[in-house]
Amino acid sequence: MKKLMLPLIIIFLSACGLPDGEVNTPSNDQAVLEFYTPKVETEPLFDELIQEFEADNPGVDIRQVVVPGGMTVLKTRMARGDVPDLFVTYPIEQDYVIRAEKGYLMDVTNESFVSRVEPSIQERYLVDDRMYGIALTQNAVGVLYNKGHFEKLGLSVPKTWDEWLETMETLKASGHTPLIMPNGDVEQSGIFTMNFVANEFSEDYWQADSYEIEGNEEWQALSEKILSVLPYAQETASEDSYTQAGGRFAREEGSMYVMGTWALPLIESINPSLDYGIFPFPADELEENPVLGGVDIGIAISSSTAHPEVAKAFLSFLTEEEQASRISNFEGSISTIQGVELSHPATTELQEQIQAGQAVNWPNHYWDGGTAAETDYRAQTFQFLADQDIEGYLADLEEMFEQYQREAGERP
Repeated sequence: MKKLMLPLIIIFLSACGLPDGEVNTPSNDQAVLEFYTPKVETEPLFDELIQEFEADNPGVDIRQVVVPGGMTVLKTRMARGDVPDLFVTYPIEQDYVIRAEKGYLMDVTNESFVSRVEPSIQERYLVDDRMYGIALTQNAVGVLYNKGHFEKLGLSVPKTWDEWLETMETLKASGHTPLIMPNGDVEQSGIFTMNFVANEFSEDYWQADSYEIEGNEEWQALSEKILSVLPYAQETASEDSYTQAGGRFAREEGSMYVMGTWALPLIESINPSLDYGIFPFPADELEENPVLGGVDIGIAISSSTAHPEVAKAFLSFLTEEEQASRISNFEGSISTIQGVELSHPATTELQEQIQAGQAVNWPNHYWDGGTAAETDYRAQTFQFLADQDIEGYLADLEEMFEQYQREAGERP
């Protein structure tokens, strides 16, 4: 950890005229900035990138603060005025919109590096025709599968729900554990169920005046589907964390694992030679298999940062093609920076579908309540996977969503 220096006077000169990603700072002063992120997976890569940026910018000290599940912590910090200089933020969701409207975020609309981002993705950050964040990568969720297990049994990639269940039956009958699930991890257990919610309910559903979840046929059916898969999971599914589940898949203790591209560094660090692929989460019919995903690494700058030019220079550095490519390929995420192609072979099919427009955004990005609603949904789903009480689960979800809707209506 670098020692914090407290200069008497800090003067920052404009980065204009300097190469992208470089900023002029007085030699006797030090600009200390906090970069706050919940992404444990990319911590080592960002440590490298920060060191390189600091080497090109003497006097700059960027400190990465990684907090697992940290979006709730971030909300608490911002409520008390303790705002990091730079932090991960997701577009569309309520927390981002409120922070932009209340002036907590720096307006980056006219910064030159914005033009490097794919417009269809970057425009998700629009709030009243202004942008307050930058998208670096997009994640995608799919079914990771062990190619060796499939080839040994002559299995092809399932395209529909019924085919997927048949595949799991075949794997189970052959002595394999068909599916690895992290149901002991409240932060990750909801990833699996979000696929059902995203496939079933469009953005318009979340704009309704009220929710009818308890007794709703669609909610009932998706809940039954969720439970129908549990018998194919490992015996320790209700206890296993995200790290433990990823380790089991990496060690070939199970044949499939529903997770996002952010899990690839963990899996490959455990078993670099694992032969695996990823296919889209199966729906009822082939044409209903959109890829679930959204902005994975998006970064905002605090409007109150003492070092705005340094913060913007760092964002500019991250959006350059070389750095953007490294970020994308490190975790298998899809870069939002134009001209950057993903080279990770396991994600080819997901990337092709996303580029073809066969994708659906995270439903929680449309929810009233933002991070708080997402946290509550995870907790409710975590409990549902444990007690398997559909009636109680749907009743709790309806109460939860309507509570946040009422609170949103009361907000000035």
